[in-house]
Amino acid sequence: MGVRFNRSIKLGNFLRINFSKKGVSATIGPKGASVNIGGNGAYLNLSPTALGIKGTGVSYRTKIGGGKKKSKKKETKQEYIEENNYIEETSAKSETTSSVKESVKTKNNDLEVVEQYKLNHEAETNIHKYTDNVITKEQFIENMDELESESIKELYQLSLEGDEDTVESLVGNFMNNIELAYDATVNYELEGNVLYVDLDLPEIENLKDQYPTISKDKLVFKKKTSKELKEEYARLVMSLGVFLSANFFNLSPYIETIVMSAFTTARDNNGDLVDQYLYSVKYTKDIFLETDLAELDDLYEFICKFENRINMSSAYTFKPIKPYEMESVVATNAIIDDACLGLRELGYKASDIEKILPELSTYKFENSSDYLKEGLKLLKENK
Repeated sequence: MGVRFNRSIKLGNFLRINFSKKGVSATIGPKGASVNIGGNGAYLNLSPTALGIKGTGVSYRTKIGGGKKKSKKKETKQEYIEENNYIEETSAKSETTSSVKESVKTKNNDLEVVEQYKLNHEAETNIHKYTDNVITKEQFIENMDELESESIKELYQLSLEGDEDTVESLVGNFMNNIELAYDATVNYELEGNVLYVDLDLPEIENLKDQYPTISKDKLVFKKKTSKELKEEYARLVMSLGVFLSANFFNLSPYIETIVMSAFTTARDNNGDLVDQYLYSVKYTKDIFLETDLAELDDLYEFICKFENRINMSSAYTFKPIKPYEMESVVATNAIIDDACLGLRELGYKASDIEKILPELSTYKFENSSDYLKEGLKLLKENK
């Protein structure tokens, strides 16, 4: 099918999920210059090197977006261990031997492996929970007014006004500075206040097919069932789309709708690799504004609140769908269809017209007569 939109960028470097007693945050950006997105909002962080004053120890941090929100309480390591009775209970009457201490130490180390897997798995499959809620235009302006850097303030002012190059550059910069635990590519284009995004998803084969757990006081690795892998993959691909959409909305209040279309690569009946779209959703900002992403568990139900094309079974199997097209593309396709109809009326075979259609579609004419003339030329050249 190929790339449908002009701009394309692979999700690149530097997404780090940070876990602490205060909660979870995501740090986006290269060393020395990053954006931290957490429960208290979004902050721009610049090191002395990034500021061009290396060696002075001066750094810069300023809030650039987001706001406080509720977040789900995460179990601390100690709470997890105590709940599962894997630590030694101490009392005035208990006697602790070195062998028992060593056994407890081993169990705790095994538990760290299990817990770390759970944290990583949660961050990968529910990444939407680790970004800030979508903010209003008023909140965006308020955050922008607090910026000390005039150049950054001017950039966000252009974004607020809907300058196409600025908005698309902000989207590209955001994507260029995040790194996921899997490969993904985004193609995008802004048309009016609608951002069209094609998300090239990771393959289900990229998921880890085993997970660590404690069985009979020992660390073991169990193989995931086919259903578990499908469920994990379905959640991951839906969560990633919500995560990106929330961040894109917060880059510019000008964006009112995001058409998020996610696809993967599969082999057709002829064995050829083709793009298969799993879902296409017209996300609107109003519903995002009402949603606490940290509390969002049912992603399929959330998608169904919007105009969508998704066909997922109860067994978490996606059936390919046709994605939404840009309005300009829909209009152009209608004009080309009229030209092809004209060629048929002139006596040309449908099979011959179909051969020239890919090249004919590369032209940007405004009326069907120009496409008809170019079609006649191509048909004569292909005789």
